[in-house]
Amino acid sequence: MVLLKNKEAEMYKKLLNLLKGNYGFYLSLVFFIFAFVYVIDGSYPKYILPLTILAIASYIGMLYTKNKILVFTEWFYLIAYISYMTIVLHPTNILFSFYLSNLLVWHFQDKYFTYRTISFFITINCLTLYIIANPKINIGDRIILFIFSSMCVITYFFQKYAYERSKLKNERLKHNEHINLLLAENERNRIGRDLHDSIGHTFVMLKLKAELAEKYLEKNNIEAARKELKEISEISSSSMTETRSIINKLKYRSINEELKVISDIMTMADISLGIENNITTLPSQLVEWTITMVLKELTNNVIKHSNANKCNIEINESNNNYTVIISDNGNGFENINGTELSSIRERIKLVNGVINIISKKSPTTIEVTINK
Repeated sequence: MVLLKNKEAEMYKKLLNLLKGNYGFYLSLVFFIFAFVYVIDGSYPKYILPLTILAIASYIGMLYTKNKILVFTEWFYLIAYISYMTIVLHPTNILFSFYLSNLLVWHFQDKYFTYRTISFFITINCLTLYIIANPKINIGDRIILFIFSSMCVITYFFQKYAYERSKLKNERLKHNEHINLLLAENERNRIGRDLHDSIGHTFVMLKLKAELAEKYLEKNNIEAARKELKEISEISSSSMTETRSIINKLKYRSINEELKVISDIMTMADISLGIENNITTLPSQLVEWTITMVLKELTNNVIKHSNANKCNIEINESNNNYTVIISDNGNGFENINGTELSSIRERIKLVNGVINIISKKSPTTIEVTINK
């Protein structure tokens, strides 16, 4: 009994895996109901029933089979079925063509010059010409059916556009995820190097001093042991100060350190970067932190959203303020309503900073001014 339940659970799991990712294709099968209804009420001959079942089987079969010959056969059977239903039974059956466009865009993801895409357009155009030229169909119905057939073609292009946008978005997300992983790895390596170079050496010293103090105590040389223990205390204190310094460096990068990180990220993202740093005096910690945050956020926007392949960073200094100018050759802004880059606006409020979008496109140029 338990074995039977396990088998049922396994079969159910396999069925879910089979359906996974194909729900949209299965939902669209509901429109085949019309063929069954018309057979039942006598509008269509009974032999349409097995032909429709075979069309459904071909449609589903193409979702799972990897055999090219079988896919080829199923594809052209579906075309033949739609053509027969449209020409012999009723012209409105041309709407079944959306099954073809559905498969083309979302399953096969075909380019324009494949046998499936070409045969789809030949079929839809031939059926449309048949409808327009058929004298048995009145003019009003011809116009309506022409609109229907045009909708099938328009639907294909809309689906294609939606798919390409979705694909581009997913690729961008994967690309950003890859960059984030590389950055995390880079940061881990940097932390590891800093800790190894400082704390690692300190622990070795502490171990040696402790062993030496222990030997002095064994020899009853209290004064020498006290000296070693004092040095251990001093090294520990120095190590704590150094550790705090490392932690602070992890929290706050200098402008030059941030520019180096940005340069590495841009290289990973295949974006050509130009940097011009004209700062000659050291900013206060708050101002430097603000500048690095502005640089980080603006360059992240370039990488993640702009689709740019060129970027320039310019940092200038005057008597009263610092200016960060970032430009790129990417998508830019469609419209500007004053709410863009709100997180940067919030950050620079602390130092009475101002942000301006100098050019919204070709190139996109953003200027941030921060008081000294």
